[in-house]
Amino acid sequence: MIVRYCRESRLLRPIHPLFHLLSERFQPDGFGEIIIGSLLVGYATLEMGLTFTLGQGLLFLLVIFFATLIYTAIKLAVASIAFWIKFAQSYLYMTYQMSTFTKYPMGIYPKAIRFMLSFLLPFAFTGYYPGAYFLGKESFMNGVVLTIVVSLVAIVLAYQVWCQGLKQYESSGS
Repeated sequence: MIVRYCRESRLLRPIHPLFHLLSERFQPDGFGEIIIGSLLVGYATLEMGLTFTLGQGLLFLLVIFFATLIYTAIKLAVASIAFWIKFAQSYLYMTYQMSTFTKYPMGIYPKAIRFMLSFLLPFAFTGYYPGAYFLGKESFMNGVVLTIVVSLVAIVLAYQVWCQGLKQYESSGS
């Protein structure tokens, strides 16, 4: 992503390079994922007999937004490694494999793994903690507030990595 993107013609355009990179490609398959995900959440909610107020529904949408921001931050930070090592695909793959750990309760892991999944690669805030909150198994602080705080910190740090990488960028000359 980064290596293909960084051509001088793109870096010289009067638009912020990161915004240009993120908005360059439209991926309509994302709408299918949103539809399928919404249907699955709706079905699971009905099957489990859960009821949500309008406020909880809006809070759920807010948490989804910030969880998406966490994924964006992780992908941006890891992809930005390409400024230094040129090929970051294997690192992206390895990082996303770590997200599979959050399909299980955090309590089954040692403290070091929980810390890593909560704060170093904060995938636990993209599903586990918010989900546990909406099921009544986690506090508002852990399920919602920390999700928002972690996402904001993650996106700021990822942006800083991107900016440092952009400063390091050297043309291949072609």
